[in-house]
Amino acid sequence: MFILRYLSVVLITLCCASVSANPLSLNEFLNQVRAANPSIEAAKLRALALKHRIKPSATWDDPFIAAGIDEKPFDGGEGEVRRYQISQTIPFPGKIGAREDIAEKLAQASEYDAITRSRQVEVIATQAYLQAGYNSQAIRLNQNIQKIIQDTTASAKVRYKTGDSTHHEWLLAKIELSILKVEALRLERTRTALMALLNELRNLPSETPLETDHSGPLKLEIDPSKIVTNLTEQPELKSWDFQKKIAASELKLVKLSYAPDFVIQGMAMEPTMRDSQMKSNWGVMIGVTVPLFFWRKQSELVMAAEKDRLASISEYRNLQNRLNTELTDAKQQLKTSVDVVKLYKNDVIPLTEIAVRNARSGYAAKTLPLGQFLEALKSQRTQELELLAAQYDVVVAKTRIEELLSSPPVTRFAPSRPTLFGSGNMEQMSGAGGMDSSPTINMGQGMSGPTRKTAPSGDQSSSSGMGGM
Repeated sequence: MFILRYLSVVLITLCCASVSANPLSLNEFLNQVRAANPSIEAAKLRALALKHRIKPSATWDDPFIAAGIDEKPFDGGEGEVRRYQISQTIPFPGKIGAREDIAEKLAQASEYDAITRSRQVEVIATQAYLQAGYNSQAIRLNQNIQKIIQDTTASAKVRYKTGDSTHHEWLLAKIELSILKVEALRLERTRTALMALLNELRNLPSETPLETDHSGPLKLEIDPSKIVTNLTEQPELKSWDFQKKIAASELKLVKLSYAPDFVIQGMAMEPTMRDSQMKSNWGVMIGVTVPLFFWRKQSELVMAAEKDRLASISEYRNLQNRLNTELTDAKQQLKTSVDVVKLYKNDVIPLTEIAVRNARSGYAAKTLPLGQFLEALKSQRTQELELLAAQYDVVVAKTRIEELLSSPPVTRFAPSRPTLFGSGNMEQMSGAGGMDSSPTINMGQGMSGPTRKTAPSGDQSSSSGMGGM
């Protein structure tokens, strides 16, 4: 199994070595994450480990075997015998079944916990991939506007030399160009960090080359009304459903702890002296464990198990409510994101393009100052990024519905409103973090599953071995 695992990682690494010729789509990236992510693998292995604990929980305690010298005189004389003894504890009927039932349900719940962990990682991986796409677009737009401003700087210099403009406009163009170059350096550093994160999610070295294809997510035509989610099939809810059943089985087990366990013991004795008058003999004894301190032990354990059972029911209801709320919020986010994309495509971007063309014409006709022309260019660039962020929000919302989680580690890419002309800064992109930064992914609270018990809490007694009988 480990050899196959190693070979799969090697194959993924070899595939990534040639990504420059084959950009990695979102689906391909997620497939690699599912196959190689250590967190997903660990959750699956823990589920398998719990399966291997089922048979031991349904097995009797090991027998007690002893051998030794008995009836040896204190005065050092002869006459001792060899004693052989074996005893076996037999649990009261029903205890073994309850233990096995608890172990089986723990294993089943852990399988759904593994699915939940996989969903969390996939949501994080999807957003990290989209972050990389946002960063790539920001770099491309930065390069485009640098070229425009370089041409504008040359034009401003010619105007200054001919006396058609002031020295201030030429300096302003050069300053804007310097700011864009600094921003480009920050974007490249962010890109390096994002590539390291994408490789981390695939369990590969951070320096592994990677080229992503971000055209795929934007080709999705999503109709919010056609996305149907069955709440009862969610892995988190199923896991907690098993937790309710585990609590009920534990209550049954601790109630059975009032009943005594049986102990059967066999023994054989053999004299060591050949001329001894004592003959070899054997015997059998049967005993029971006595729950002598039941008012301090068994009764308290029953009360504790009953409280655990009631708590598991309340937690199940709470998770149901939380998932219902999350599903409603995710659907509303999807509808809003789709509407925002339409707003940008139909109104904001076309009007901005008209305004930029007018600004370009006005600057060429010397009726518009250079500063206002540069503001128009920056606003156009910002709004193009905001459109991309809004499209990514649609993908995130769709993922949020399909990979439903009670506490999803999600973020919003697009700002709450479009950037207006004349803002002169990039900080208005509160959701996407501006051109020189990337949206911060909230890694969430982790998997909020129930505390798993590796051993039943009900039967605290141990085998006596009846060694003193």
